[in-house]
This record gives sequence, structure tokens and C-alpha cells, in this order.
Amino acid sequence: MEFLKKALNPLRTLFRSNKVEKKPQTTGALLVDLQRALNYTFTNAAFLEHALIHKSSIIQGDSKGLDSNERLEFLGDAVLNCLVTEHIYHKYTDYSEGQLSKVKSLLVSRKIIGEVAQTINLADYLSMGHSEKKSSGQNRTSITSNAFEALLGAVYLDGGIKAVRNILSQCLFGRIEQFRKDKCNINYKSKILEMSQADGFGIPQYPLIAEEGPDHDKKFIVGIDIAGVRLGKGEGSNKKNAQQDAAQHALEKYDKEYILTLRKGE
Repeated sequence: MEFLKKALNPLRTLFRSNKVEKKPQTTGALLVDLQRALNYTFTNAAFLEHALIHKSSIIQGDSKGLDSNERLEFLGDAVLNCLVTEHIYHKYTDYSEGQLSKVKSLLVSRKIIGEVAQTINLADYLSMGHSEKKSSGQNRTSITSNAFEALLGAVYLDGGIKAVRNILSQCLFGRIEQFRKDKCNINYKSKILEMSQADGFGIPQYPLIAEEGPDHDKKFIVGIDIAGVRLGKGEGSNKKNAQQDAAQHALEKYDKEYILTLRKGE
């Protein structure tokens, strides 16, 4: 849309600089493969090369991170948020602002953007330092999601807002309902918190019940108490996952009258 172009065009001017004129960090064959996966061909391949430079590959003399993809990530994050907002605004015409915000938060989350990055095998193209590679940094969601945002920033500078929208249409927008229905992407803690507070029960508590297993393979078991009533328990490889599991079980049996009845019986 025209207003988006007007809003984002100043960013294209701001981020164009000689900093992108670098020697290739990734082989030409790999760059061709990545562009094929994106269904987009760069006019200036230097933008693409720059987007693939993780800060760990910069040895010295770059205290501000100007040689890495961090600035492109900053730009790409803004473009991503703008286009996701535009898309869901038109897609969900009967949603309130609060409902739209929840959908947007899911779609721009590190988890989802990391999954999108996996679909184009973005980790295979990143230029990283030896220690980062040794610790499997290329497989970390935080790194791949940031790199995908940098890639969007590079595409925006090279081809404009329409080019980025086309990429998101094929990588992200067509999978929105899939992401929303995936139980792994549902924030059960947030849902039961809203219900508990709406009914005047305050914030749910998640007491730790037990820790099992060796340090390298821990299992945490937590309970979930609402207004002093134990509604269930959950388990997971860390406390956060255990709390999500507990909240999911609690949602299945959540009933305001049931909780009030148990409280009166205290």
C-alpha cells in the first residue's frame, strides 16, 4: 500500500551505505541456492552477503557491530512488524485491537520466525565464528530468527516493500492458521491468567513439586493453584515448560463455581 511505502522509504535511504560493499562471506553457489529458496534474486548481492554475517565472525575492530548483520536485523524487524500488522488487519476484519495484538505477537515471535528460517535452511548460509559453530550456534532460534529479520532488511533495501511482502506471503502468511492451531504455540499460562483475573481470583501460582533425574536430563513437576485451589500439575524439561503443561491441564477443568465451592469448604 502507498502509505507503507511512504512510511518505510526513509528507512531505505537511512540504511543504504558503503558498509554493504564487502567481499563475499558465502560462496556464490550457496547464495544462488538461498535466493532460489526465497524466490527472489538480489540486484545487489552485497546486501544478501551482509545479512548473513553473524557478529561472531567479526574478529576485531568492530565494537559497534557495523560489519555484522545487526543493523539489517534492526531494519528487518521494523519491516516485518509493519507487514504482519498490515496483513492481519485485512485478514481478520472482525478482530478487536487486543485480538490482533495477540496474533501479531505470535507471528513475530522468535519461535515462529525461527521456524520460518528453518524452512529455507537459513542456518546453512550463515557466516559464523569458530566457537559459535562449535557450540551449534547456527541451530539456536535466537540466531536464526535474527538472521531472517536481517535477510528481510536486505531484501527491503534491494527490492522494496513489495519484494518483502512476497517473501512473507510464501514463508509466513500462508501458515498463520497452522501456527495458531499448533498447541506448542499456545500460551496456556496467559489464557488461564486472563480467566483467573477476570473471575477475581488473582494470579495463578505454580509451586515446584519435585525435580527428577540427573542434571543433564532434568524433569520438573509443578502444580497450579488458583485462589488456593490446586487445579492440576504439569511436567517439563524446565520450569517454564512444566508451568505451560500445568496451565493446559488446569484450563481443561477450570470452572469458577467449582473453585468458589472448594474455597467455601476450607
